[in-house]
Amino acid sequence: MWELNLSEYKPGPETPQLAQMRAELVSMGEKERILRERSADREAYRYLLDAHRLMARASLLGEQVVNISSQGRSKDGQLAA
Repeated sequence: MWELNLSEYKPGPETPQLAQMRAELVSMGEKERILRERSADREAYRYLLDAHRLMARASLLGEQVVNISSQGRSKDGQLAA
């Protein structure tokens, strides 16, 4: 933890160095916020992409099952052994 010695702290007009440091802190905070938002956006995109892949895979497997069952039937409608 940082210790603050109040006897050394002298409030006064802001120096240009202090103003620059504050501006840099604000800028870093804004960059961190943007990165968090981008990370959340990427996570949502991954979730949607995974859902799409699963649905496409299920659809493809469903078509294969239909094709297999229609190919395995004999002329009288019974499934081949």
